[in-house]
Parts: sequence; structure tokens; C-alpha cells
Amino acid sequence: MTKKVTITLEENLIDELCMIALESGKKKTQVIREALQEYFDVQAVTKTVQDYKMGTLETIPHQNVRASLGL
Repeated sequence: MTKKVTITLEENLIDELCMIALESGKKKTQVIREALQEYFDVQAVTKTVQDYKMGTLETIPHQNVRASLGL
């Protein structure tokens, strides 16, 4: 399900968005959607790495993963 959202961007970002959409043959909405998904993915990985470095990320030994998969 999709919902409509209105955003305000600086003119230079709009110009760049239009150029990327034109060059890629994608709609501006698709470019924005992909950019947001990429941003969210990077943020999730960054948080996971930070949690690991701080020792707050629960890790599972390789042997346990193999055993749970029946390998």
C-alpha cells in the first residue's frame, strides 16, 4: 500500500532529482523511494555495527547457526 507524502526540497536537489530520473528513465517518485530505502538500509547497518562495537548486540556462534539449519 502506498500513501502520498508532500515534501519541500531545495531547488538544487530538485534539479538533481530531475536529471537522475531523466538519465535513468525512472519516475522521480521511484528515485526518491530508492534513495530513501538505501538511506534506511545504511542506517540499519550503521546501528548494527555500533551495537556490536559497544557490546550490546547479541551474537550467535557459527556452530549454533549451522546446527539450527541442520548443517
